[in-house]
Formats: sequence, C-alpha cells, structure tokens
Amino acid sequence: MEIKLDKQNGCCLLKRLFSFAGRATRKEFWLTYLGIAVAQVVILVLCAILGRIPLVGPLFCCVGVVAFLALIVADVAVMFRRLHDLGLSGFWTCYLSPMGLPFIYCAYIMDADESAKAVIERIKNLASPWLSWILSILFWPTASSFGMLLILLSPGQREDNRYGANPYVEQPAQCEAPAEPAPEAPAPEAK
Repeated sequence: MEIKLDKQNGCCLLKRLFSFAGRATRKEFWLTYLGIAVAQVVILVLCAILGRIPLVGPLFCCVGVVAFLALIVADVAVMFRRLHDLGLSGFWTCYLSPMGLPFIYCAYIMDADESAKAVIERIKNLASPWLSWILSILFWPTASSFGMLLILLSPGQREDNRYGANPYVEQPAQCEAPAEPAPEAPAPEAK
C-alpha cells in the first residue's frame, strides 16, 4: 500500500490538526492517529531518558507534558472530524469512550443531543430499571470500545452532509499560497 503525502494531504493535515470542524476520511484519520501515537511514544521515551539530567531534565519533562496534552487535543479533534464524515455528532466521542455513560446521562438531562435520548430510552426498556443500569455499567466499557472501532472503520458518507463538503471528491488544495502576479515586462524607454 502506497501512502502519498502530497501538498494537499501533508500541508492541510498540519493546518487542520487542532480543528474540530469539517470532515476527515478514513485515511486522514488513521494517518493522523498513527502520527500522534508515534509522537506521544517519542515524547515519553525522551522524557524517560532526559528526565534524569539535573536542571534540564525537569524542564524538558514539563515541555513534554504540555506537548503530550496538546497531542491528546489533536487526537480528539481528528476523531470528531472522522465522526462528522460519518454524519454523526462529535458527542459520540464522549458517548463511546469506556467511561461514556455519565456523558450520555448528562446530555440526556440537559437535552443536548437526540442520540443521548435514544440511548437512555433503550437502557430504560431493557428490563427492570435496576437490572438495566447494572448491566449497562458492567458491559459499557467493552461494548463502547468495540463499537467505536467499528464506527471508525466504516466508510464515510459519499455526499455532502451538515458537517461539510464531501472529502472524497477531488478538490483543489486549500493550503497553497495565492498565486503571485506575473512580473510586468519593463516598458521600452522613449528616445
């Protein structure tokens, strides 16, 4: 499999790293996810190695922690964009995290998202109220992690949706600098 990072993919990928708006294809999501994971491992290894050096080590580790946290934000941003490509709200990132049940319940209470209402109503209708909540709490982490993986592997919508234009259609690169006007030819000197 050939991975080609042309000007549109490479440049725009870096510009959109912390953007929660728009859509991300499967390729963009997995390449970004892989790049972030590698960067996080490098930061952890460097902190472990350089952290033992007096004076410089603690300073480097503080910078490493800030960079690590920034990469977590970038990771969540690309996951939001991937869910947007599937036509889903970014709230699904919270819902399908292993500890997502409290997020769903809060969204249900605040009337923030229609999908939260549907999940809570299904939990209520499973069996007796106590049994359904106990089963939900016990099995949520495994089921939600597996569900999120399946969702992220799904192909995106091939048409425009409420989150943006179709990223699968060849579009001109948005990262290119505007074309400079051609230099004018010098005017002939009058005699």
